Amino acid sequence: MKFFENIKTLDELRREYRRLAFLYHPDKGGDTAIMQVINDQYDRLSKMLINGNADFSEARKEYEQQVSEEMRDRLDRIMFLKGIVIELIGSWIWITGNTFAVRETLKGEGYKFSHPKAAWYWHKGEYFKKSGKLMSMDEMREVWGSEKVDSQYANQNNFIH
Repeated sequence: MKFFENIKTLDELRREYRRLAFLYHPDKGGDTAIMQVINDQYDRLSKMLINGNADFSEARKEYEQQVSEEMRDRLDRIMFLKGIVIELIGSWIWITGNTFAVRETLKGEGYKFSHPKAAWYWHKGEYFKKSGKLMSMDEMREVWGSEKVDSQYANQNNFIH
């Protein structure tokens, strides 16, 4: 797969998709045909990685497929909002930065605001916390890993890791 060579995990795939979308999305001056190829390759590799994982139950495979599809769609709809920082932490999308100016757009796209973290977030389905411990953003990054892009600098392709 031309755009996703050496990708071995779903997390790697999702990070690389987001990087490629910032480079090739038509809203960023990219080509629609190239973006369609990227989307097709993402969908096929996502299915291969999910179905090929022996540790996943059938329910988990179905869930991961839905998350992959919906995360791609959710990112496509907000990635060009000015002044925000989009961050993937595990299978959650977190939005920080100058969100006040785009709060109505975020609400309309199904994002929720976390007052303790002063950040907007999206996660597939309902989430029920198993412990009473409130984790900070830094603790979540440490546990699940993080990849973020400051969208106001997306034109210069300055990625923040």
